[in-house]
Amino acid sequence: MKIASESDIGLCRSENQDMAVCEILDDSAFVVVCDGMGGENSGKDASSIAAEVVKNKFLAGFDRSFASKSIKNLLVSAVSVANSVVFNTSNAEPEKSGMGSTCVAAYIDADSDTAYIVNVGDSRAYLCRRDSIEQITKDHSYVQLLVEQGQITEEELADHPRKNMLIRAVGVEKDIEVDFFEIKLDGSRLLLCTDGLHGCCSDDEILAAANDSEIEEAARKLVDMALEKGGPDNITLAVVENS
Repeated sequence: MKIASESDIGLCRSENQDMAVCEILDDSAFVVVCDGMGGENSGKDASSIAAEVVKNKFLAGFDRSFASKSIKNLLVSAVSVANSVVFNTSNAEPEKSGMGSTCVAAYIDADSDTAYIVNVGDSRAYLCRRDSIEQITKDHSYVQLLVEQGQITEEELADHPRKNMLIRAVGVEKDIEVDFFEIKLDGSRLLLCTDGLHGCCSDDEILAAANDSEIEEAARKLVDMALEKGGPDNITLAVVENS
């Protein structure tokens, strides 16, 4: 199992409010990528809390004998606990009121070649095959909702003035709904990333860079590509390969 992670402040932000945490578990892997939101340092605090709580909750409860349903329950529970911690911190500290974070997390089991993925918000998981890319997660954003309702097209989504508005995020509400996905890697690379990457790079561009050479170089090329397009936001990602 190989993991390569990169994070960059970008070219337009004064602070990096993204967070990535990666752990190798024997021959398997656990990865969390979060994108914080909130004034001053609140966004950074939210993403840091969310990533660490999700990781710690998962690692504390995980057992290699777990079946698929138990892994799902643990992942969903980990994000729910993180939601409570961020929410309670936001309410207890007035200067952090309203802070929140996206979260996409994955446990990749080497033996079964399976990735178990959860997400809240618009940080994404992609399966990067040799000649095609598949977005596994669905954005919990206002514009994605408009697309699903038929009010705007996919083409109009990219330039919509409210494209960064989330309808679901960790820590904003007392309770959270968490999406879960289970996929076979089949030799493909798994990419987890914030919107600092997918917000300014096309799927085809992401695929080309993600599959280029060793994963460490691929991760760096993905960040460089977003920077070349203006780096309008923090850029954080992790690439996982079951090798």
